[in-house]
Amino acid sequence: MQDASAGPRPPRLAMLQLRGLEHFLPDLAAGLGATGAVEVRRFTVTGPEVLAEAIHWTDDPARDALWFEFCWPPFPDLLARTEFGGRRVILRLHRIEAYEAPHAARCPWAKVDDVITVSEDMARILLQAAPRLERTTRLHVVHNGLDLARFAPAAAPPDPFRIGWCGSMIARKNPTLALEVLARLLEEDARWRLHVAATPGERLVQDSVLRLVRRMGLGGAVRFDGALPAEAMPGWHARNAVLLSTSLHESFGYAIAEAAAVGCDLAVLDHRGAEEFWPESVRFGTVEEAAGMICNARPGRWRGLVESRFGLDRQVAAVLALLADRAPPAPRERLVPVAHGPWRGCFPLRDPADYIQHALLSTEAFYEAEMLEDLRRRLRPGGLFVNVGANIGNHALFAAGVCGARVLAFQPSPALADHCAATLAANGLADRLELRREGAGAAPGTARLLPGPGHNAGRTMLDLGAGEVPVVRLDDVLREAPAVIKVNVEGMEPAVLEGARGVLARHRPAVYAETLTEPAFAAVAAVLHPLGYRAEARFNRDPTWLFLPWA
Repeated sequence: MQDASAGPRPPRLAMLQLRGLEHFLPDLAAGLGATGAVEVRRFTVTGPEVLAEAIHWTDDPARDALWFEFCWPPFPDLLARTEFGGRRVILRLHRIEAYEAPHAARCPWAKVDDVITVSEDMARILLQAAPRLERTTRLHVVHNGLDLARFAPAAAPPDPFRIGWCGSMIARKNPTLALEVLARLLEEDARWRLHVAATPGERLVQDSVLRLVRRMGLGGAVRFDGALPAEAMPGWHARNAVLLSTSLHESFGYAIAEAAAVGCDLAVLDHRGAEEFWPESVRFGTVEEAAGMICNARPGRWRGLVESRFGLDRQVAAVLALLADRAPPAPRERLVPVAHGPWRGCFPLRDPADYIQHALLSTEAFYEAEMLEDLRRRLRPGGLFVNVGANIGNHALFAAGVCGARVLAFQPSPALADHCAATLAANGLADRLELRREGAGAAPGTARLLPGPGHNAGRTMLDLGAGEVPVVRLDDVLREAPAVIKVNVEGMEPAVLEGARGVLARHRPAVYAETLTEPAFAAVAAVLHPLGYRAEARFNRDPTWLFLPWA
């Protein structure tokens, strides 16, 4: 029984784990408990009775919390069936369930107060599976933390020709690539050795590695050190000059951080999300690049990076701050990387459930990329792109970023106009955007904004003749020749083009116009054909036609 004179006990955190999936918890649980700010107890769940025991132990619902480690069966079903009595419910999601299983999509998120991922990339993958999650659940990114005392800098210099590779012998770890890198290094110097510390995995992978070692003549250069216990790993890393990571995906990469902490240099396959953790100088895409990094290794240079970003103390502090934060759920803007050819940029993600934003989140590529590639051939650097119905700035960003053009965008919805401006600003391209928060039509006037459905803000429409949204004619506001005009205004395309007859007749820009139905196409063609335009190509799921001048 607690001594009342000692004051109230600290809040309790019951950490629920599954056998075989508890490996990320021991250091964190010990670190949290050592602060005295929270009392931690781990429960290995073998059935509902263990969860009931954890609920009984967390007997102060206003202060205590339950932590589910991994979104893995039976946890989703237990969450759905259990009444938690006001206790805070936290779930930490890892790579396997986010990337390789349907459990995140099926999890009853309304029963979860907080979900933690170990990287921004994992957060984006989770939002692909559960785009409405943040309406009920706070989403946090807390990087994993390393016990830096255990992984202390090596006392002796490593063997300069010794490369380490560690992990399970599974296809995702991609061990055959390590053999290719070693073979390339041996072409330059016969002293290179690859030491493999591997736990058993998939028999097919193990057999393939052994066969290729023989086939490639690497028998004397590959040393299999077996499955080492955790306490042996700091010393094993310390003997290597470089850790070679060939994994096709890691949510964080504990082994990489451990190797860097003891002094290894790094050569890391540039998998999805690697840029969040590891510098460009250690990320490779080809065998040649990996071999070059290893030949030029400088052991000892990444300890400071791990200390500053991935120490256990930082993880503990982040979790304690999370436990102290009781703010209601609110979606947080996240930057989604996007690429087209060599160009790299980002999109501010504000609503993962929105149709276009979810497409960007899922593909990390521009929406309607095929049409935009055609646009790229017609829009020169410095040219003017007129974007009527700019939405969140997908096409505007492509024109300004990939094409190097200037953009005149029309977007009457305040929320969409703000998002469009933020998209260009996030990429340092605000100076290439002139944003007009008004509609375009056949005549000047006003209109009322009719927002699109919650899942597709792109369906926002204008009701002409009412409201306070200004409507202008392109003929009245365009002061220079546009190279391309793109119109997507939910049925008002003929009116917009009617109000641009003068611009079209004088400057002959290429025109992309969305026409969802055959009558809509006929109405657009009826405006453009007398001006010497004809339809040349169709793009996109929602039909968008390219019209070019022919006479």
